[in-house]
Amino acid sequence: MTPTNDDGLTLAEQVHRALDARDLDAFGSLLSDDVRWGSDDHPRTCRNRSDVLATFSRILAEGAEGEVTEIATGPRGILCGLAVSWPSPEVHQDDRRLYHVYLTEGGRIVEIQRYDDRHSAATAVGLSTP
Repeated sequence: MTPTNDDGLTLAEQVHRALDARDLDAFGSLLSDDVRWGSDDHPRTCRNRSDVLATFSRILAEGAEGEVTEIATGPRGILCGLAVSWPSPEVHQDDRRLYHVYLTEGGRIVEIQRYDDRHSAATAVGLSTP
């Protein structure tokens, strides 16, 4: 059985709801304190909840629009498809479709990984792909 919150929503449903609403407080409540996002050699690597929320806040402040195109749960976490658009090429070069993988433990997101293709993201969460 998949764990749910007090409202009966699974973690994937909570992620979808928080991202759709652009509710950083709700999204932050789904993250572990020591959540990781990015590789250790990248200057903007997020090493905790505050870093992740600051990054999402900066992206929203730059005018990014996002739409959740897919949510799927695998044995290792959640696959989240995203369509991201920017207000102008001066802010960001291009609109894109990408995938976030939210690796989970104990009902919290412990790591965020970005993928440009669905197959790699699905493999990372343990979903079988055609």
